Amino acid sequence: METVAFEHENRFKTIIESLPTGIVMVNKSGFVVLCNGEMEKMFGYSPGELKGSPIERLVPMGARQHHPQHREGFMQSPTKRQMGAGRDLSGLCKDGKEIPVEIGLNHIVIDNNSYAIASIVDITERKIIETRLKHAYDELQQKNQEMEQFVYTVSHDLKSPLVTSSSFIEFIKEDIKSGNMEDVHDSIDRLEKAHKRMQELINDLLQLSRAGRMELNLSDVSMNDIINEILENFSDRLKDRNIEVQIPTDLPKVIGDRRRLYQVLENLVTNALKYGTSSPHPQIQILTKDAPTEMLVGVKDNGPGIAPAYHRKIFGLFQRLDNSQEGTGVGLAIVQRIMQLHGGRTWVESRENEGATFWLAFPKFFTEQGAFDAAKL
Repeated sequence: METVAFEHENRFKTIIESLPTGIVMVNKSGFVVLCNGEMEKMFGYSPGELKGSPIERLVPMGARQHHPQHREGFMQSPTKRQMGAGRDLSGLCKDGKEIPVEIGLNHIVIDNNSYAIASIVDITERKIIETRLKHAYDELQQKNQEMEQFVYTVSHDLKSPLVTSSSFIEFIKEDIKSGNMEDVHDSIDRLEKAHKRMQELINDLLQLSRAGRMELNLSDVSMNDIINEILENFSDRLKDRNIEVQIPTDLPKVIGDRRRLYQVLENLVTNALKYGTSSPHPQIQILTKDAPTEMLVGVKDNGPGIAPAYHRKIFGLFQRLDNSQEGTGVGLAIVQRIMQLHGGRTWVESRENEGATFWLAFPKFFTEQGAFDAAKL
């Protein structure tokens, strides 16, 4: 095993041991000849365990193949610099975990032997903060868009029923004067519809505003239990329209607010009933998939589908593709907001005439602290 021997060696070791960052020294062949305790602690190794190991031991498998070439290139033309400038770098810990790192490289010559010396900083906390800041920025952008849509709704959608009501009130007055009771009843029916429309818009606006500041009551939630309860409540509608429903028995259990997740799935099933069951043999399928860091639950229909150009638009506030159907276009915006508060996400996969699948993705490592952080943002 190669050792570094030079005058004042003990003083040098004392200096690097005192540094708050990881320090590792590598010879021209790529073997570790010296590293400090912070370096060993960062990567989960015992004192002295890394010495004599190839530096590639700390390089993730995806980058390991090309690392010797980069290392040799540095030794041939050594310059003080940041390693991987402009790229995200990771280090491989002893337990197989990868951590984001920043690496500063320098060259040192001792007793006519060349060495590369690297300072390594674990930037996990910084990455978490960056992610939260990006999430906060995205949330702010979304809220700005929602505010624009809200202003439009207040000035147009809420104003429209009021204008309609005013008109029919005048018609009613005229018809009463003329004794035309048949037209009076017709005007009253139209007036009731306009008021119902305005009430729906106001109620949905209140729902959305509550979704933005809700507190989550977290527990273990069985998605099978929620789906079965929802389908039981819709059983008459499903039977009347002869809709076939397929449900797997292995839907995941997640950490979440049961009442809010019920609201999410109820919205998706309601959408499937409204828009996705117009085929001769209507079907609703509940799906599940496993991903490395997420658990997925989907609601699929075999209706007319949604063109890709509208996949993002339908999650916007007051966005509806079919104005002939009931509803205000707030349901999917609420679904998206609740999933964000759970640290998850939602999207649709669909093409015209091929049905639609609405997916919910729950992070596997969602915790109460994670929910608190998401809610704050």
